[in-house]
Amino acid sequence: MLKDFQIRVVANACITRVNDGEGTIDQVLTTYPMQLVDREKVLKYAHVLRPDRAPSDQNKA
Repeated sequence: MLKDFQIRVVANACITRVNDGEGTIDQVLTTYPMQLVDREKVLKYAHVLRPDRAPSDQNKA
């Protein structure tokens, strides 16, 4: 299980890779080996940082 600072680091790394054109946050995140619980935490934090990169169904909230 990842610690909070590790969640933030991975989320920021994913955002950087997305900004470099490597795909969506979901696609980039699949390249990191981690538990499903951690993956969900990273996705949630990444979408907080970059709501414009969240899936369209999450943008409607």
